[in-house]
Amino acid sequence: MAKIYESLTELVGHTPLVRLHGYEKLHGLKAYLLAKVEYFNPIGSIKDRIVLRIIEDAEKEGKIIPGKTTLIEYTSGNTGIAVSAIGAMKGYKVQIFLQEGVSRERLQVMKAFGANVTKIGDVPELQDALKATNNDFVAATNLLKQHIRDRQAAGDSIYFVDQMINPLNPKAHHDTTGKEIWEDTDGKLAAVVASVGTAGTIRGISDYIREQSKEVKIFAVEPSADDKVLTGIHNFTDVPIERVPPSLKSDNELKKGVYDEVFVGDPKGAFQAARDLAKTDGVLVGNSSGAALWGATKIAQRPEFAGKDIVVVFPDTGLRYLSTDLFSE
Repeated sequence: MAKIYESLTELVGHTPLVRLHGYEKLHGLKAYLLAKVEYFNPIGSIKDRIVLRIIEDAEKEGKIIPGKTTLIEYTSGNTGIAVSAIGAMKGYKVQIFLQEGVSRERLQVMKAFGANVTKIGDVPELQDALKATNNDFVAATNLLKQHIRDRQAAGDSIYFVDQMINPLNPKAHHDTTGKEIWEDTDGKLAAVVASVGTAGTIRGISDYIREQSKEVKIFAVEPSADDKVLTGIHNFTDVPIERVPPSLKSDNELKKGVYDEVFVGDPKGAFQAARDLAKTDGVLVGNSSGAALWGATKIAQRPEFAGKDIVVVFPDTGLRYLSTDLFSE
């Protein structure tokens, strides 16, 4: 029987869990590492989930109109790629403000989908905000919002996707990513490990898993406050509360119960984990996935996790990092 899809949007989600046998053997792990391989989403990353949810909800509410509204986002890459592609599918113009230091491939992919891409370094006000806050993603996002409000007041038909603050970010992961992890393991998992960027992924997964069981441990991986190597993820324990991603806050404080423990990622360890994985299991992932795998390896070495399943979230493909140092060795 023929099966024809009307759009790639119908293929978002339901990504596979894959056991990392080779990596476990290489590192002598007694726990079982199960990778949630998000590059199986049609546009190649976990951000396909949240962008589709945000755009389709905005359409239902009449906030955006194809052919009229311009979609805007500030991104380190993957969300911008998803906005660019889904915007193209649905007939929207797209304006992306791209964080500095991201791979050349990401910029090229967004342009291929027809997006107008502006590097933050070309916007003096945003560049000044980043310099004043040690390249803090949240601080620049807040300044960009004012820029967008000014344009809206001038009559421009624009819509800020705003993954950082949009509540549909964690909601999408609650309803899809977290649910899939629980169902695909039949609820027989000991831990979930995820790197933190906007924090929508870990918040949404955690909320869903906590509703099913209080026994599953949730581990977050962040970069150090001064790390400029691990792109796409965000430090949240060493910064003022106003610069903590909203998905991790409640009443202007870090929300309790989202995670059990935080690992401060080691760039060398993260890169090596990604390199090892490519050689042991043929799974090519980016540096935020490498950071999550580095953290998962630490957990898998603990005696209490021997013989148990640990799910590690891989947000994207390593094909978007070939121009960087990630696979240079």
